[in-house]
Amino acid sequence: MGGLSKKFIASASIIKPLRQSACYTSSVTSPGYNYGLSGKGKSKSKVVSNFPVVKGEVLFGLHPVSMALKSHRRDVVHNVFIDKKFHAEDNDSPVGKVLQLASKHHHTIKAVSREVLDQLSGNRPHQGVCMDVDSLRIPEWCEQDLPKTSTNFPFWLLMQNIMDPMNFGAILRTAYYLGLDKIIVPANNSCRPSPVVSKASAGAMEVVDLVHLAPNTTESKLCSWWKDQGGEVVGTGVSDDSKCIQLNTFKMTRPTLLILGNEGSGISKELEEICDTMIRIPGQVYPSTTQIDSLNVSVAAGILMHWMKALR
Repeated sequence: MGGLSKKFIASASIIKPLRQSACYTSSVTSPGYNYGLSGKGKSKSKVVSNFPVVKGEVLFGLHPVSMALKSHRRDVVHNVFIDKKFHAEDNDSPVGKVLQLASKHHHTIKAVSREVLDQLSGNRPHQGVCMDVDSLRIPEWCEQDLPKTSTNFPFWLLMQNIMDPMNFGAILRTAYYLGLDKIIVPANNSCRPSPVVSKASAGAMEVVDLVHLAPNTTESKLCSWWKDQGGEVVGTGVSDDSKCIQLNTFKMTRPTLLILGNEGSGISKELEEICDTMIRIPGQVYPSTTQIDSLNVSVAAGILMHWMKALR
């Protein structure tokens, strides 16, 4: 379903990083793995003199590293770094299982200090494991007929201009958990699939069916193709939008493409015009002085995908 063509490395030239600071840098004092998130993490550690040379980008945390090792989607694993305090007899521990995976595939394993791990991860939670890897290759979407089925309709997700890596990762995690068939991101103006996103997704980014649109393929073109295939395009709006129907009144009767929009501005007006249906999640009605009229996009995504998946 939805054939895949040539692949590309998710670099700043194709999928733009959140901010300029997202670009990779090997600087010890200003690691680039945060990809636009403010600061360098929650803790501080001393700068070490024997900091290893990083050849790619650094995944950090048990789930991102183990999922990457299992999926084999990264072209090259340069080094696997583990806390030197790890004991060989702890093979049944989470770190031990990662070590076994790395050994099975003959990857280079280096025991380093926690200070080195802290700096490799940008002082973010690494759980004693980091891995220097090539960037994840994200396939490019290409047109192919949707399978014709009377049940279990294809259910795809289009993320338009989702910029926050924590939201991006959380949505990928939920989409993978709920079994969505495909997740699509634009070529530009989207959060880059980064180590921070992989961590936020609990490693789901390493295995989920994620594709990008070609630079000359707009979201509108994708939606038009979807409708030509007999599918329905469903947009999302805020709770007081009169054009939207409530989520609990929506019925899924054909292949469905759900669109999630930017954290601040939602989906574009152009896509709104293309949508067959606009839905909203009803919430508590408060006095007009209350400024909260919507949910965080990753929370809304979870509710929408769970409800709609149950309708298939």
